Amino acid sequence: MLGHASAAMTLDVYSGLFNDDLDAGADRMNAAAARVPPACPEGAVTAPAERSATS
Repeated sequence: MLGHASAAMTLDVYSGLFNDDLDAGADRMNAAAARVPPACPEGAVTAPAERSATS
């Protein structure tokens, strides 16, 4: 409980920090995710029937 008398007191003291921090964190994560190339480029994954026909 971070040394406070109750969890409610901790939330009262620190809850004002969370909204802006969460928004800023989400913005940074979205920006980072936009820079990551896709794991499987479109068309790289074939259906099972296509795999057996080309094997």
